[in-house]
Amino acid sequence: MQEPRRRRRLEQRLLSLSAAALVLALGCAHSTGARSAGAPNEGSAQAEGGEGGGADSVAAQTNSRPRRSTPPAPAELPRGTLVLHVGDSFAGALGVALGQRLKARGLRSVLEFRTSSYVPTWASGTELPLYVARYNPDLVIVTLGANEFELANPEQRASSVRKLVRVLGGRPCVWVSPPRWKQDTGILAVIRANVKPCRYLDSDSVVHDVPRKRDKIHPNDAGRELWADAVLAWLIRERRPDGARPWDFKEEAP
Repeated sequence: MQEPRRRRRLEQRLLSLSAAALVLALGCAHSTGARSAGAPNEGSAQAEGGEGGGADSVAAQTNSRPRRSTPPAPAELPRGTLVLHVGDSFAGALGVALGQRLKARGLRSVLEFRTSSYVPTWASGTELPLYVARYNPDLVIVTLGANEFELANPEQRASSVRKLVRVLGGRPCVWVSPPRWKQDTGILAVIRANVKPCRYLDSDSVVHDVPRKRDKIHPNDAGRELWADAVLAWLIRERRPDGARPWDFKEEAP
């Protein structure tokens, strides 16, 4: 009588244990399936974050790369150098405004001009050698030729142009032509052909329609400012920052 009761109790316990094991097994399977289903979402989140969240990684990689050193920008003009400007009344018209611009950039500027003067006046006179010795300029700017626009034989000035250039003693120099108010008979072409090793700046190539005074020849105040701006821009553009001397210029384009 007692033996069958014990057997039934044992069977009931075994059934209970089996049921519990089955429930546990089903629960584990469900949990594993949920995690497996969630895996693509996590990978997608990482992929989406790979662009945005990956910015930190990209930034870290970028920061780890060696940075290229940016060369310092060359100075506009060599501060402390002295520019001597000589010539006729057109030198006076250009030189005041140009000198102000040079001084504003830390340069020294000296203007020596003689109204109604000519190329031979400066080439053979005593003033130019005196100024060169007195000021020892780093750059010489020459503005001459306006008073020789009507020469019947402009070729006669070739030797004077070469002589004037020699007086400068090999210093860097720029011959700035006057902006034409009428056609010359050839003096500017003669100057250009004989001015080397100085550079020649054709003002008509950098400034146009210069406002003139009532004489319709010399630039008025607005014209002087316009001309000075153009010459300054040319000096900055044509100077060689890596030259042996502060005012070495680039080779003239053929």
